[in-house]
Amino acid sequence: MSVREFSVLMMICTIWGLHFVVMKFTVVDMGVPPLFYAALRVTLLALILLPFLRWHPGQMKAVLIGGLGFGAFNYAFMFPAMQLTTASAAAVTIELYMPFSILLSVLILGERIGPWRITGSALAFIGVVLIGLGTPSEAAGESFALGIAFMACAAMSEAIGAISVKSVKSVNPIQLLAWFGVVGSAVLWPLSFALEENQLSVFAPETRVNFGLALLYSVLLVSLVAHGSYYWLLQRLPIHTVAPSGLMTTVIGVAAGVLILKETLTAILLIGAVITLSGIWIILWRNRRRTQEPAPAKVTKGA
Repeated sequence: MSVREFSVLMMICTIWGLHFVVMKFTVVDMGVPPLFYAALRVTLLALILLPFLRWHPGQMKAVLIGGLGFGAFNYAFMFPAMQLTTASAAAVTIELYMPFSILLSVLILGERIGPWRITGSALAFIGVVLIGLGTPSEAAGESFALGIAFMACAAMSEAIGAISVKSVKSVNPIQLLAWFGVVGSAVLWPLSFALEENQLSVFAPETRVNFGLALLYSVLLVSLVAHGSYYWLLQRLPIHTVAPSGLMTTVIGVAAGVLILKETLTAILLIGAVITLSGIWIILWRNRRRTQEPAPAKVTKGA
């Protein structure tokens, strides 16, 4: 990895890690309805990427399911979760995306996993359960455990999206993002209108500037800059080199929650985070070993 590529990777991790703080500040301190925030985000993304929207015959089922996972239900759970939990706990819990992906690859794709990845997945789940059962800091909402459950559902939604997108061939990532924005808009707007009220209050003089900045951060920096840069790295580097960015994102998210939002780093959160991230590290380590193992030599019949 060159200095340039490492710098891009750190930029991505920083943008994603700070996003937990931005979401928490927006839906709690500013009181923005979370589903409305999420719906506006994906709609703006869809409008920006509308010129790249293309119909892909034979692949749209997988693309649309991926949109439900990555552009709709993940945000439908994630943004409301930020009202109930802390940015630090959310940054750790979203890492369940990886063991969920492994579980779905076994159930849906029929892949086989060994004891190392089973151990890593189990540790990740145990760590998140500890966080959910622990006593939340004063920065969390009253339904802290429910917020952890919502964030776990967001991780599962992203894992479903990843499994679906895995079958998509020859579709530009920007085109996928455009479809994710369209599908997310179709799902999140009805949810917001059905479950929330007073959405337009966010445009009051005392909140509209900060809300506009938060929205621009989510759309431009998180969706376009960070995701676009991440796809750029995946095209240049082996996936096992880029994948550990999730761990750094979590560390930055936890640190930002403590330093910026003044969240308390409780002992149970720290222990749960260490256990969860240890499990994720084991999964990443095993994935790296598997990609580096030489393929078995083919035996030519009759040789």
